[in-house]
Amino acid sequence: MNKLKCLFLSGLMAVMPVCMSGQQTPGEKSSKPRVIITCDPELDDLNSLIRFLLFSTDFRVEGLIYASSQFHWKGDGHGTKWYVLGREYSRNGIDYGPMESWRWDPDERFIDDAVEAYEKVYPNLKVHDSSYPTPEYLKSKVRIGNIEFDGDISKDTPGSELIKAVLLDDCTDPVFINAWGGGSTIARA
Repeated sequence: MNKLKCLFLSGLMAVMPVCMSGQQTPGEKSSKPRVIITCDPELDDLNSLIRFLLFSTDFRVEGLIYASSQFHWKGDGHGTKWYVLGREYSRNGIDYGPMESWRWDPDERFIDDAVEAYEKVYPNLKVHDSSYPTPEYLKSKVRIGNIEFDGDISKDTPGSELIKAVLLDDCTDPVFINAWGGGSTIARA
């Protein structure tokens, strides 16, 4: 019987992840999935982000990255015009032609706003589950991705660099990258 217990425990130890580099709070187990979220400033992504933050006890949050999509892009701030046939701005009988930006607020900060709202309720969340990541930890994971134009992967951004760093770190646990908005930041990484 002891040999069976030892064999079972040896097998269990072999399959348990041992990486702790993505740890959010002291003593937290590393068996939680490592997750990177990329999202654009559309209401569906904001709602998903709020829900994700409320369930962040179930994940190791590795990144919260602003992304562009065909529905939202910032432009480069230099007056460069952008146009892709078949996008929202050129469908159903409308054609706005090349534009400098599309539906992106110059002061956009919806991820930061969501994390700041999380910070306000964090003391109460922690009462119910001590494994909620700290607001400071979440703030440290917010980055700007490739947001200038939809589909643009022409340059590295803090968001693409964070994705690369997480994928190339020493932790062997899988990383789940969620492309809620466009995939350009992920593609660039």
